[in-house]
Amino acid sequence: MRLKEWSIGVLEYWSFAKQICRDGFNWGTVVSPKVPKAFATRLPESRILGTESSATTRHPTPPPLHPSTLLLLLILFALPSISAESWLERGKRLNSRELTREEAKDLDKKDERDTRNKLHIRRIKPADKGVDWSTDPTAIPALLYQINKRTGLPVHVDNEGLDVSTDDIFEHLVIYLTAHHAWSFNEKETENISKWLKRGGTLLLDDCYNKGSPFADSVGPEVGKMIPNSSPIMLLKTDNRVKDCFKMIYPDIFWPGENLEAGRSWQYFVMDGRPAVFFSPNDEGCGWEISTPPTASNPIGEGIGHGGDNRQRELFYQWLANWMMFVHTH
Repeated sequence: MRLKEWSIGVLEYWSFAKQICRDGFNWGTVVSPKVPKAFATRLPESRILGTESSATTRHPTPPPLHPSTLLLLLILFALPSISAESWLERGKRLNSRELTREEAKDLDKKDERDTRNKLHIRRIKPADKGVDWSTDPTAIPALLYQINKRTGLPVHVDNEGLDVSTDDIFEHLVIYLTAHHAWSFNEKETENISKWLKRGGTLLLDDCYNKGSPFADSVGPEVGKMIPNSSPIMLLKTDNRVKDCFKMIYPDIFWPGENLEAGRSWQYFVMDGRPAVFFSPNDEGCGWEISTPPTASNPIGEGIGHGGDNRQRELFYQWLANWMMFVHTH
């Protein structure tokens, strides 16, 4: 076969191969015009598809491939993958380098700040210098430790004060404020918290005085600035909106306010149809606080005295384990 005829044959067979890939390897349905002419001229008449008798056309024999043609087809089919692999290797080579010690430390810090897929709660540090926001320093770490042990879920502990006037607030689902005194947020803090609540955040307010205090007196006015025209609602198990709040993990416990041992009822405020702000008058943080670490004989550790005895403290932990599951699922 002359070079020109061979080239034409290759092109025609390439078209033939694409037809087979598209239509499937059903030789009986391929008609004679589809056979590359340059190859068909070398075959006996009875071997050309579509020219055999009806008795033999059911299983015709495909035209033979010339070795050089087969080699060319294999190369053409392999070129895309070979090219892709070479570009991949080149990309790895051009984009790979050894990290410096400073970059490695920075990655470690980012991992420490990574709260994704981890339960966490951050303490608010208001701009108002008169707010003793850090009054219960071991409360949050002890609480998250207990939640991890009781649920098996990963937790992230960051006990530093959170500046809610910054975008850092949007990295957290739950934030917490406690104090003994009156408190307030400035305009930027209020604006940020309001946006954050609209995006699904949940704020827990905890009166550290536990007897009615200026902290409790600040709740209504300050939440009213975050959620205009809102009013507190008593958190009761008969309320369908919050009926699962304290029964997610421990379903058979007293709710806050059900008896003298269970303190007073919580309250909540609604934004866009969901409970967005919760207020506890019971000084939950002092119940979470510890003076000694948990041990095998005392899994919740020793409290700080005025946080209640261990039976009361166990109830505080059960409430918050239930509540954390509630706010992450409702």
